Amino acid sequence: MEGGGGAPPEVLEESHSGCVLPTSLGANSLKKSSWGFLFTGIIGGTLVAVYAVATPFLTPALRKICLPFVPATTKQIENVVKMLRCRRGSLVDIGSGDGRIVIAAAKAGFRAFGVELNPWLVWYSRYRAWREGVHGSAKFYVSDLWKVTFSQYSNIIIFGVPQMGPWSSCGICLSPHFETSQLKARGM
Repeated sequence: MEGGGGAPPEVLEESHSGCVLPTSLGANSLKKSSWGFLFTGIIGGTLVAVYAVATPFLTPALRKICLPFVPATTKQIENVVKMLRCRRGSLVDIGSGDGRIVIAAAKAGFRAFGVELNPWLVWYSRYRAWREGVHGSAKFYVSDLWKVTFSQYSNIIIFGVPQMGPWSSCGICLSPHFETSQLKARGM
């Protein structure tokens, strides 16, 4: 174009396949394209990470019976350990959460197991057991408490919520040899 002062004509080059391709793309268009991919990747990665972390915490709320994570207090842990003083055998904490009771029981000499639905809490419990030096006697499993057989355990610990039934309204320690009347007399 004469005297137009417009953009220079784009130089085209014919490729081996017979298609005509531009020989040079502007540096700006490549930078914009790279930033777009980077931005999309960061946003996508962040959303996947948020989904992966939040899902185990949110899905229990969507269940027919909502069972929330409520950490055991120091007093509750002390009471459980006090109730276990004259007992022996294996122990399971149903809905072990962050593993506080299982770790305390392992420190008291029990082979202790935790059953928890939330995999993040199980991984955290395993880390805490390792950090506390009881990972050999404290084990944690991802499982639905309604689908586990507890017959191999001498002691069962549960801190429930009213939705689980009347037997779980307080912290309890049960075994085949532990009478319900003793349980009520020693309530938490």
